Amino acid sequence: MPAVYRVRLAEPARDNEHPAGSAAGGSQRPVGEVRGCGARRGPVVGVDAGGTKVLAVRLGPDLAVERELLRQWQERSREAVIDLLLTVSRELADGEDPLAFGFGLPALVPKERGAIPYSTHLPLEGVDFRALAEAALGRPVAVDNDVNCALRGEAALGAARGARDAVMLTLGTGIGGAILCDGQLCRGARGFAGELGHIPVAGRTERCQGKCPGEGCLEAVASGGALDRAAREAAEHGTIAALAARARRGEAVDGALVTALALAGDADCRALLATLGEQLGAGLVAVANAFDPEVIVIGGGLARAGELLLAPAKRVLRQRALPGIGDSVRVERAQLGERAGAVGAAIMALEMATGASERSVTESAAPSGGSDG
Repeated sequence: MPAVYRVRLAEPARDNEHPAGSAAGGSQRPVGEVRGCGARRGPVVGVDAGGTKVLAVRLGPDLAVERELLRQWQERSREAVIDLLLTVSRELADGEDPLAFGFGLPALVPKERGAIPYSTHLPLEGVDFRALAEAALGRPVAVDNDVNCALRGEAALGAARGARDAVMLTLGTGIGGAILCDGQLCRGARGFAGELGHIPVAGRTERCQGKCPGEGCLEAVASGGALDRAAREAAEHGTIAALAARARRGEAVDGALVTALALAGDADCRALLATLGEQLGAGLVAVANAFDPEVIVIGGGLARAGELLLAPAKRVLRQRALPGIGDSVRVERAQLGERAGAVGAAIMALEMATGASERSVTESAAPSGGSDG
């Protein structure tokens, strides 16, 4: 019989703060269950390497999120990136003997062991990160694409909980994607499936970023990077007064500012977000028609715009997707927020360490009552 572990997302300690559950912690609320095989119990560490930061969590013996670390990238050399990932992992271990470490990387991660062939934001191409980390940390290491890890977390504990067919898009500097089909992560022949940010959008010719040779890709027109560029252009040409004023004062003008002003009620910034949302909606149409998911989960920093971004995207989806699909698929904001990738990486490490099969991601989660959100 598989052991059933209850996961609690407590308020974790950050850096050198008191552990969660102590005087500085707070109550622990059970939010889901994860199944694993074997009787051995112990902490696991999950690390999510993003385009601008590293977020890591340690799940204790009872699988409470007992500590969390957040680090910004200071250097982008290959050696510095690897060093920070390993340093954060060791800091979270903090004298414990973790069962395993899990890493979510913004890269194409081979299905089998081997070197990473492509990484957009971090210089990890040609690195067999799993072998390197196992040698450095002395424990088993699981590695996957960062959005696969985020969807794993959301399927177990968040917005995709209970769904057997789901898609996740993370809107950050670029757009990442992951696909859950009949309870299993869809990986493709080489393990690279889910690059949904490179769906071409009809009528758009913007060059994609990074090493993608495409034009008019979804991430070129609907990502946080796309919003950054639109914000700078609006400030330069004076088409949005609030942005132009900030630029004249020497302040940074970017997508985060647009989102903040839009949430505060600025009509022009809301219109800019709505335009971006319509482009996102065009991508959702392709995703919905291709995969027929129960839910599409939207995560990443740009998701903080909420319905200012998602309402226009949903409208386009309803109007342009095939009958029976567009009017039934749910579009939900990710519930685990910035923790999704790290928690999912930790769950992946737990499954590997306990011998649990990845036969079904959704079977590893059992609802603890209430709606799926």
